[in-house]
Amino acid sequence: ELHDDIGQRLAVLAIELSLLQQRPPDLSKLPGSIAKLQKQTSEIAADVQSLSHELHSSKLQYLGLAAALKGFCQEFSEQQKVEVDFKTHDLPTPLSPDISLCFFRVLQEGLHNAAKHSGVRHFEVRLWGTPDEVHLTISDSGVGFDIEATKASRGLGLISMQERLKLLHGTLSIESQLQRGTTIHASVPHRSDILH
Repeated sequence: ELHDDIGQRLAVLAIELSLLQQRPPDLSKLPGSIAKLQKQTSEIAADVQSLSHELHSSKLQYLGLAAALKGFCQEFSEQQKVEVDFKTHDLPTPLSPDISLCFFRVLQEGLHNAAKHSGVRHFEVRLWGTPDEVHLTISDSGVGFDIEATKASRGLGLISMQERLKLLHGTLSIESQLQRGTTIHASVPHRSDILH
């Protein structure tokens, strides 16, 4: 689907943009041409997002949360040329698909942020369970940041992580000090009797 559908649509979009650059239409038709290209781009973006969601959901469904997170950490290490130390213990099974997908997204966002902003190349990811909750931490020993300033600027994707967790009655906490690293800690209750 990526190759045959999305790939072809992107190729067509690239050709149309190239033609627009080479032979600009008369100005009266330009807004219409740009609107058409914008619509095509938005449709492709929405389809890629939907496809990506399906891929991650099926990976989580068949492998389970621990294996899916471990796999992502390995892929991320290779792509970004960093070291990610992943460990898990006492994870309850089965976990709901919502909790699994939430943790998968938090890990993606958290690791990308750490690799982009920490200034270090080694990260620790821990996934574990208690009788009532599931926990995920992402830690680095990098430059750290001012949490209040970052919240004020709505940066680092922290808002989207918090919103995801809030939907599952979970919490996100961040410990960070300048030059002393950062730890992101996500936790979600997994027992239905404490969710209501």
